[in-house]
Amino acid sequence: MDMSSLLLRDFSDLTRPELIARRKKVEILRARILHTHEHISPRKQQSFVIAIVVLIVGYALTHFLLLTGVAALGAQIIVLRYSTLPLNWHMQLAGEIQKLEPLRQSPLRQWGCTSDSSWEYAQYCLDKEITLIHLSLGSAPAPFDA
Repeated sequence: MDMSSLLLRDFSDLTRPELIARRKKVEILRARILHTHEHISPRKQQSFVIAIVVLIVGYALTHFLLLTGVAALGAQIIVLRYSTLPLNWHMQLAGEIQKLEPLRQSPLRQWGCTSDSSWEYAQYCLDKEITLIHLSLGSAPAPFDA
C-alpha cells in the first residue's frame, strides 16, 4: 500500500464550503469536457482564429492571397504544435484533474494519464464524483460549538 494514499483526505474530511467549492469545480470541469467532446477543441479554435487573423491582416497589407494563405497555414501549424491548450478532451480532463485535490475515494483519482479510456467512462466518473459530493453534503457534520 502506498504511504501517500494514507495521507489523503476523503469526502467526509472536507468542510461544507470545501465540498461546495469542489462540486462547483467538478461541474465546470464536466461542462468544459462536454463542450470539447461535442465541439472543436480549444487548441484548434485558437489555431483557426489566429490563422484567420493572419489571413485578413496579411491580405490587407500585401493584397497577395497566395502569400497570406501560406502564412496563415504556417501560423495554424505553429499554433497546433506549440500551444499549451488541450488538443482533445482526454488531455483536458487529465490536466484539470491534476488541479483538483486528490481524495481517497474519488473516482477521478483513478483516472490515469492513459488516453484509451472511453467517453462513457469519463462521464460516469464525473457523475459519480458529483454524487459522492452530494452525499457528503447531505451528511456533513455540523461545526463544533463550544
